[in-house]
Amino acid sequence: MNIHAPTFDLPRPHDTGSEQQLLGALLLDPAVAERIVSLIEPHHFAEPLHQRVYGAIQRAAKAGLAATPNSLKPEFESDQPMREVGGTAYLAELAGYAGGCLDPRVWAESLKNLAFRRRLIAAARDMQNEAFNTGLETPPHQLAERAEELIANALGEASETAADRFQPIGHLAHEVMSASEEAPTLKFGIAGLDTITGGLRAKELVIVGARPGMGKTAFAGHVGLSAAKQGSAVAIFSMEMAAAAITLRLITAEAFAHGSSLAYAELRRGRLPEAHTQALFEAEARLRELPLYIHEGRQLTPSGLLLAAKRAQKKLRDTKAPLGLVIVDHIQKIRPDRDCRGNKVAEMTEISDALQKMAGALDVPVIALSQLNRAVESREGRRPELADLRESGAIEQDADLVLLLYREAYYAQKAEPHRSHPDWTEWHGEYADIRNHLDIHVAKHRNGREGQVRAHFDAPSSGVR
Repeated sequence: MNIHAPTFDLPRPHDTGSEQQLLGALLLDPAVAERIVSLIEPHHFAEPLHQRVYGAIQRAAKAGLAATPNSLKPEFESDQPMREVGGTAYLAELAGYAGGCLDPRVWAESLKNLAFRRRLIAAARDMQNEAFNTGLETPPHQLAERAEELIANALGEASETAADRFQPIGHLAHEVMSASEEAPTLKFGIAGLDTITGGLRAKELVIVGARPGMGKTAFAGHVGLSAAKQGSAVAIFSMEMAAAAITLRLITAEAFAHGSSLAYAELRRGRLPEAHTQALFEAEARLRELPLYIHEGRQLTPSGLLLAAKRAQKKLRDTKAPLGLVIVDHIQKIRPDRDCRGNKVAEMTEISDALQKMAGALDVPVIALSQLNRAVESREGRRPELADLRESGAIEQDADLVLLLYREAYYAQKAEPHRSHPDWTEWHGEYADIRNHLDIHVAKHRNGREGQVRAHFDAPSSGVR
């Protein structure tokens, strides 16, 4: 005997507007598509037409191609549901839905949430039908087992992500012991700093903070040169300085590393003394052989930065010098992916989180320069502290290593008295003692000790050692 009852049809949770907005964002910006296609699948869309459009975008992105309304047009010209909504002009209409301040990842997560609810409702409907339509000879425990099976299937995708995070301790122990036997990925090229930190390790985010004039770019250039000489390709993303200016700084820094102090300012003005010409050309020749790459990336977003870095990594993967280090100069020049309505803390939090994830995704260390606020100038001694980063979103929290730079000579030079002043001789003697000091404070080290290091800095050439 069967018990029959009508099936109660529940509405299917969906949000057509969010589907249209996400598809529009993907059609407008290939960088967004590159970031989103690994997060959701076509079945997360409720509308069948949207499922097919997203599937086409996903296939294009995975093939390294840009999906636009024009490029998708041939695929959908004979699609009947597409014709019912006005034909392929609907693709251009979708692009018009993009916009707003929401991060596309928010739409993606929302669609996954709704898809999960639809699966739960479908499972509940199936359980309802089982309970009403299964014969009374079926024992309750079988119905319970069937209900558990239906729920498990519905929960599958939602629970897989969390379950996959569990790893056997034996496997982890083997990985940790193997990694501990390996040398750090790269050396900074500054003996004291390498002693304290152990060098640069893959997946780590290193923040270099300082006020203007302290030598952030020179320090980053030195580390980039050092890494390239160790056989790793280095990608430098310059958000402020032109690629040509960065190149000149690297040439003078390379000359300094070989004993010649070539003034960057004089070289840029074309006034370098003839006696230094040989050193200049030798430095340029050595630099030409190094795997250093400069990306003049003004107005880059975190997603655009990651996309460019991934392309560089893919291009260099099978070369003698695969990508081993990314340098970003500097954080405050990165444009956030979403409109945070002027909330600088929210912007910096998004950017630092993206940089940390980029280090993990690329499996290389990422060095990001950060300009500290003016509060440092009003402090006695003007030395930067870790607290100076705390107003910059979650930078301090996300960083594995924080280095704060300070040059006493920078401030002493500003206080130089006139040569005719009786204090000038004393000032000059004190300045001569400190003019080459670059103090590096290891203010945070997630995996090691903190401390102070004094490096040698040659301001005219931007050279560090």
